[in-house]
Formats: sequence, structure tokens, C-alpha cells
Amino acid sequence: MKLVPILRRMTLALLLMAGGAGAALAQPGYYQQPGYPQQQGYRDPRAYPPGYYPGKLVQPAQPQPQQGFSLRRFFGVPDDPPPPARAPVARPRKPAAAPAVAKQEKPKINPSTQVVVFGDALAGFARQGLDAHYAENQDVEVVAKVRGDVNLVRADPADWPNFIRSTLDGGQKVSVAVVMLGTNDRQSIREGDEAVEPLSDRWRDLYRQRVDAIMGVFKERRIPVVWIGLPPMKNSKISDDLVAMNEIYKESVQRHGGTYVDIWPGFVDEENRYTAEGPDVDGEPTKLRTNEGVFFTRAGARKVAFFADTEIKRILGQGGAAVAAAPNPAASAPAEGAPAPSIEAAIPAPPDAAAPVALPQKPLVGPVLPLTRQDVAPGGALVTAPPKLTGDHAYAAQRAFRVGAAPGSRPGRADDFRWPNP
Repeated sequence: MKLVPILRRMTLALLLMAGGAGAALAQPGYYQQPGYPQQQGYRDPRAYPPGYYPGKLVQPAQPQPQQGFSLRRFFGVPDDPPPPARAPVARPRKPAAAPAVAKQEKPKINPSTQVVVFGDALAGFARQGLDAHYAENQDVEVVAKVRGDVNLVRADPADWPNFIRSTLDGGQKVSVAVVMLGTNDRQSIREGDEAVEPLSDRWRDLYRQRVDAIMGVFKERRIPVVWIGLPPMKNSKISDDLVAMNEIYKESVQRHGGTYVDIWPGFVDEENRYTAEGPDVDGEPTKLRTNEGVFFTRAGARKVAFFADTEIKRILGQGGAAVAAAPNPAASAPAEGAPAPSIEAAIPAPPDAAAPVALPQKPLVGPVLPLTRQDVAPGGALVTAPPKLTGDHAYAAQRAFRVGAAPGSRPGRADDFRWPNP
């Protein structure tokens, strides 16, 4: 008896499924839809549906069968239509960032002081530091005459002196010459057919002669020189050799009237050993040397310039900048018949001695007081007991010093903390 309802239900389900399939087969193509052009040879592309070509029947796209079991599809109930597609939302584009523009340095017009840097690769870092140091000073111009691939050993002994002379003769104004040489000079010097070993006695004599030749050009033109010594290196053997070379620079420069700047203490630690980090010109710890242990970082170059600037200011004075030029023999020659000037006349007179300042007289010995004397009263009698507190202030003193109670504040005094203040 129970099979009858089950068979009825199955029959109903089969009918519904058959009806859905027939309805799908009965769907018209594009040629059966209203508005479809039926005329033979009609070619208006605006009347054709998408994908239609003349002479070809295009069926509408059938929905793809969905995967999985569904009671709605089992009983022939159509699925819910898909939600309408949303139009893409146009997001406002961010404004394109303006291209970075390099900071344009203000050109210096007719600076009164020209600091010309001569030397090798290390001199390039000294020039970089001086440029940054004088960037805001419109009266000081830093000029680079650096040759990084030319040292003082392998080149001809007259190469550097001739280069300096040609620079000065070419019209370059020089207030102060800054020299830094010797980065690659730990090499043998050729003397004829013989190679002189580095830092031997003969090598030092030949090297000193080449330094003297450079200093002789500046002395001849009366140009003040600031020679910057070499810094310590990461390699301890190289540092030991540079100490000996710095002694040659110092002796030759000072003998010719120049100024030697020792930057060694600024790049070593407390034990006088090489360090890549240290305080900068502002006293902040930072990295001063590059990874290979030879050259400088930007902060290290500023520190080298700081050492040199101290001597440059001393040479030029407080803001003064007299441009040195070649001496004029005609101007310094005495007139005919005039006696030759003596050396004493060329020496300026010493300044007047300042008057001594009178200081107050201080007694040699003060009053002698015994350390074990007894206290006496104002009348001269010996004090045998502590003084007694009498008078109006006795009560307040006893409370403050014996009991420990603070006295009350008075209106208007600093310890009057009453609120509101009357």
C-alpha cells in the first residue's frame, strides 16, 4: 500500500524533468526571436546579434551544467538568476609625485678667497670636505686640482712642480694651497738603472727632494701652504710606513715656511690604533672610514676639512683673504743711487708692551688662631654652659631646634602655601 505514493512521486518527478528538457529544446534561436531580420541578403551589421555571420545560425550560449547534487535541479525548479554584474568602480588615481630635483647650489660670484687643493685620491676627499665646510660662505671658493692616478714616486721628479707652475701661470688665483699626497708612494724609486727600496735611507733622501721641489714652487710664488698629513690605515704595516712618510712631510713643509696639519689623532682610538668609527665634527659617533680602510666617508672628509680649516683661518686672519701672486722684481728693486735697505729696516717694529696690571696685595701670613681655644662670652668670661634662649623668639627656636616643629609661615613669604591666598 505504501508503494503507490512513492510511485506517484517518482512519476511526478520524471514528468517535471521531461518538461524542463522540452522547454530547453523549444528555446528559439536568434532567427526566431522578434526583431531578427528575415530578409534574404540583409547585411546591416547593427541588426545582427553578437557572434552572427550571414548564412550561419548562431545559437544562444547555453548555461554550463553545475556540479554537485541539488534538489531544485532534481525537481526541475529553475535556479535563481545570477546577481547582476557590478560595474567596476573607478578609483581616483593618486597624483604623480613630482620628480626629485637636485639641490642647486648658489653660484659664488667673485669670491675673495680661493682655496686650491693639490694632490692625489685622498686630496679629493679633502676637497669634498672643504666644499661642504664652505658651502654657505660666499666669500670662499674651493678649487680642485686633483690627479688621482699620479703619485710622487713613479712620476718624473719635475712632474708635480711643473703641474703646479702651469696651474698658477694659467691665471688661477690662489689664496691658500692645500696639499695632500702619498697614498700610493710606498714604492721603490728609480735612480738610474737601480730601484731604491721603499723607506730606506736613500729612498727618504730622494723622496724629501721631491717634496722640497713642490714646496719650492709655492715659496717662490709666496703662496701659503697647508700640507695635510696621511691618516692611519686598516693595515698596520701600511700605517707604520705612513708614520715615517709624515715625518718627511712635516720636516720639509716647516723648513720652507709652510703649515703641516697632523690629522692622525682624529682617526685612531685611545690606544693609537686605527678605527673606522669615531666622533664627527659635531661630536656624534659615526663611521669615518670606508670598508677597505683607506678612504673617507662623507663625515670623515668633513673631519679632515675641519683640521685644515683651523690652519686656513689662522693664515688668512679674521676674515682676511689677500690673494697671493707672483713677486714683481721691478717693484722690490731699489731706485738708482739709493742705499740698499738693511735687513733690520724690513723687520716690523715689535708691538708696545702692555702695562702690567696692579694686583691687590695679599698678606703672607694670616692671624694665628688656636684650634683648642674655649669660647668666651662678649664680656670676656668663659662660657661654661650653652646659651639660654630668652626673649620673644625663644619659643619658636625651641620648637624648631629641639622639638623639630617647623615655624608657621607668614603672609607673603615664600613658604606661605595657603589657598586661596588672602
